[in-house]
Amino acid sequence: MKINEIWNKIRNNEDFSEIKRGSIKDILNGNFLTKDFIRRQYGLLLLLAVLAFAYIDNRFYCEKQQARIVALQKQLKETKYEALTISAELMEMSRQSNVQKLLKQRNINIEESTEPAIIIK
Repeated sequence: MKINEIWNKIRNNEDFSEIKRGSIKDILNGNFLTKDFIRRQYGLLLLLAVLAFAYIDNRFYCEKQQARIVALQKQLKETKYEALTISAELMEMSRQSNVQKLLKQRNINIEESTEPAIIIK
């Protein structure tokens, strides 16, 4: 029974009845903003508007960051492939047989040492 009493008090309240009497015409022409109940809620409406703008701004920022992350991941993948290719080319060029061929092509007379390397302790 308590709920019914509360509901009747809300229904009979002047502020609620003032809003209830409004029509679609009042909403479209903006007259509902001049009612006392709405006038007292301007602070709350302003807070809701600020929160809505903050929410929208945060969403756009997150989408921008996601796009940046995807672009950076793609760039990282391409850079890894490039580094792998360069590393393989360097390994191929630095092989002893390839170095000897290159020296012969350029007519540089350097011979391979026949003595083993000496390890100094």
